[in-house]
This record gives sequence, C-alpha cells and structure tokens, in this order.
Amino acid sequence: MPATAFPPPRLPPRFPPRPRPWARVLALFVSLALASGCSRETAAIPSDADDSMSDAVTAAPPAEAAFDSHLDIVDNNGRLRFDGTVDSDEARQAIAAAIDAAYPADRVTGAVAVDGNARPAPWLRGLAPFLAGFKAPGAAVRFRADAVELSGQVSPDERLRLRQLARAQFPGVRLTGLFGGVGGDDGNDPAAAALANLRPDTPAHGVESALNRMDVGFEPGSARITPDSLAVIAQAGQLLAAMPPERRIEIAGHAGGSGDPDADAALSRQRADAVKVQLIVNGVNPGAVEARAADAGERPDSVTFRVLN
Repeated sequence: MPATAFPPPRLPPRFPPRPRPWARVLALFVSLALASGCSRETAAIPSDADDSMSDAVTAAPPAEAAFDSHLDIVDNNGRLRFDGTVDSDEARQAIAAAIDAAYPADRVTGAVAVDGNARPAPWLRGLAPFLAGFKAPGAAVRFRADAVELSGQVSPDERLRLRQLARAQFPGVRLTGLFGGVGGDDGNDPAAAALANLRPDTPAHGVESALNRMDVGFEPGSARITPDSLAVIAQAGQLLAAMPPERRIEIAGHAGGSGDPDADAALSRQRADAVKVQLIVNGVNPGAVEARAADAGERPDSVTFRVLN
C-alpha cells in the first residue's frame, strides 16, 4: 500500500496578523465596559485616522438656578397654616421651633421643604419673637429674600402693631403690603390722600374720582396684586364699607399686549376679581361690588372703577 502523503505542517507566522480596525475598536469598547462595571456611558470611539484613545469627557448636568428661601404663614382664626422652602435642615428646624413656641401643636398645619439651591433666609433670626406676638386672626405674612409682606384682613390698629413688631425683629428688611400706609408713612401719595377725604355722604362722582386715583399694580402677566398696592386697596375697602349700603361699585380689569384676545380678556376679568376680593376682605359687602373685563385702554395693567349709584 502506498504511503499516505500528508501536507507539511503549517508554521505560525513570524508576526501575528494585525487586527482589523473594527476588531480593535470592539475589543477596546468591551474592555472599557468591563473596567467600568458595565457602565451605560458610551466610550469615545477613535477614528481610523487616529487610533489613540482620547479621554472621555462626561458633561456635567446644568446647575439649577438659585432662588430665595421663602415662608408663608396664615393665622386662620387662631389656627396657623404655613409652607415654604429653605436652604438647610437647620433652617427648617429653626422654623419648626419658632412655630412650636408660639402655637399649640394641634392648631398648626403645614410643612417646610429643604433645597440646597435656596439662598439663606435673612429673616430667620427674628422669626421666633415675631411669631410670639403675631397673633392676628385673618392676617397672612409672606417672607421673601429681604422683604416681609403683610396681607389679609387686618385692622389699621393691628397693621400698625404688626409693623412695629416687624420693624423691631427684622431690621434692614423691607416691609411691604399692608405694612405700608400706617404710622404716618403715606408720604405724598395722592390716592391715599383722596381716599382719606371720603365721607359716607360724598357724592358718587367724588367717590369714583378718588378710587381712580389708585394705581393698582399687578405682577407681569398675572392677576397677583403687587405688594405695594395692597395698603391703598385696604384703605379703599375700609372707606367703602362705611358708605351707604345701597352704593354699588363696578371694577373693570385691564390687560393687553399678549397677542391673544381671549387670554387678555380672561386676565382682565381675573384682575378685576382679585381687587374685588381684597375689597371684600376689608369689609365691603360682596353684593355691592361687580367685576368685569374691559379693553386694555390707557391703563393696560391696572383696574378702573365706576360708581353705579
């Protein structure tokens, strides 16, 4: 039998074959994934022209904008409601301690959140002594940055008392809202002076003229009355409440410029309603006030008044 011929054994090449570019990339990707604990982040893949691995850069998420710590407190007939956001747990605990010292636990509801993007509260130091003397059913206080705003149903005497208390506990902080217009700080405000001259027997045209001296402001694009307007509206409400019961007032809200007539009309009505609520809070009979939307006119971000009888 003839011998079987076997091909000569193949010797390994002197140099291993150079991996193809796609194989090198795949191997590199797998090794990086394993080294990073199977991270979901994708490694940068080198181009064919440059097979060196550049450092992968992970973009940091955009930082959230800082905002002011804030706290809202309402005394609802001896029951305290509150909410807010502060910069630290220490600040939250300080607020809780101030509230606990001033009100029984069963008459308090609310919560304060902590957010590291909040700025420190300059009003925190005087909060405890202020709340100890705050007791004013119907009043609300808003703490924002370097301002403290008073609103709600508060008599002139109570407004003056609370203003003096706030001035003592928050030196350097602006007092806005109903803190204004008491204690002889009306200055030369023509609207306040005109309202102060109203009497129960003032003719309708005189009442209307005095009301329309008020320059009621609103925050841009909203029906929230600016804090600086609250005091003069409260003064108007208290004076109107002393008028004859048959006297009726119409409030026309004005808004414009958004490019959407329906949205402008809705905002106009909301602004009239917001002023109506403030008048009612200060003693005006709800049935004596009407609210409606009007064209922007010459006062596109305010309200105007008309005495109906």
